[in-house]
Parts: sequence; structure tokens; C-alpha cells
Amino acid sequence: MNNLVCMPTGPLIEEMIEKGKIDLKKVFGKYDIDGLEITFGYKHRIYGFKIDKEQEKWLKGLKYVSLHAPFGFVSRSENKEEIKKQMDLLQKIYKQVNAKALILHPHECPYELLKNYKMNYALENMPLRHYRNNNKINQDMLKQKYGFCLDTAHASDFGEKEIEKLYKKMKKKLVQIHLSGVINKEHHQSLVDSPKEYIDSLKGLRETNVPLILEINFTDLSVRAVNKEIRFARKMFKKS
Repeated sequence: MNNLVCMPTGPLIEEMIEKGKIDLKKVFGKYDIDGLEITFGYKHRIYGFKIDKEQEKWLKGLKYVSLHAPFGFVSRSENKEEIKKQMDLLQKIYKQVNAKALILHPHECPYELLKNYKMNYALENMPLRHYRNNNKINQDMLKQKYGFCLDTAHASDFGEKEIEKLYKKMKKKLVQIHLSGVINKEHHQSLVDSPKEYIDSLKGLRETNVPLILEINFTDLSVRAVNKEIRFARKMFKKS
């Protein structure tokens, strides 16, 4: 079976919440995607997520939907009660849109609360920059019992062989892949424009059939530009 190819809502969900109208179908329905990852990067996106029956029906009709928990889920919450409040809302949304996974950053994961909810959890590997010891964070993550979301751009920070190395270690737990290009060490770039060496480092992943989330910082959101990246990903992961 070929991999499903999906997009993240990214910051576009922020604009919709600010305008008071979430229309994911209008924005993402024009692309040749199989599913969507709803990016709740900040807690106010969870609080502001209100969709009507039409949006709910469209999301439920997709082949795959995942949710991404806030980037500072623990550190930017006021207390444990607020973390619990967000988890309650995330589970409600999870059921509402028929989501298949909740993606969490391992250093911002409220591990002690997870057992109280019925969601499929996947921890995402972190990049080299931003945090003091992400190598340790990633090593600790490998020992967790939860599912795994492989971010190819993040893994590339640790060397060209890290993507395949992580995949081999975690393939039994693999839930989805955050797929994007890397150009001049910049993450989440175009796959089409990425150097051959990077694209070649993804070859080991092609045997998998988990959903691919194109976590690309699109500067051009035209149908032509986005579908070009989607076609590239489909071709790269096409099973013979």
C-alpha cells in the first residue's frame, strides 16, 4: 500500500482562529492530499478551535487526521490544571475529527496524564538546535512505550545516516513521518529543491507505508506549487 500524503495546518489555523472562521475544507480541500495534521502549536489554538458540522464531516471523510500538541505544552502552561484542561479539549477534538494520533514533543509531554485519556500518542524526535541536550532527549524518547513520529529534517541535524538509523530503531513504533527538505541546514524546506544527498538519505524509509505529513514552510501556497511537492513525495515513496 502506498503512503498517504498529508499536510499540516501550520500557522494557517492561527489566521482562521483570529478571523473567527475555521474553514479547513476551503483552504486545504483544493490540494491533492489524503489527510491533515491540525497544528495546535500554541494553547490558544486549542481554546479557539470551533468547527461547524460541514468542517467536521469533511475532516472525518479524510483518510488520515492527526493532532499536534502545543510546542510548549508543559512549560507554557500555568499549572497542571491547565495542562489537564488542554488534554480534555484535545481528546474532545480527537473524537470530533476522528483523529488517529496525537503528536507530542518528548520534553514537553505530560507523561503522568496520558494514561487518563484514550488517544494514540506519538513522540517526535527533536532537532539539534534550540534545546540544550536534544541528543539525551531523543535517547530518552527511544525508551518510551508510545508511538513515534519521525521528523526527517530534525534527524538530519545529527548526520546523514541518522534518519535511517532512527527509522530502524523505531519502525515498529512508527505512526507517521514529518517529511520535508533540508537546504543549507535549514529545516522544513522544499523536497523538490533539496540536494540529492539529502533525498538519498530518505531511501531507507521507502519501505514503510505510514502517513507522510509534508511539513514544508510553503512560500507559495498555489495549487500548482503545493501539488508539485505532493507529487514528488508520492513518486519518491511509490511502491513498485
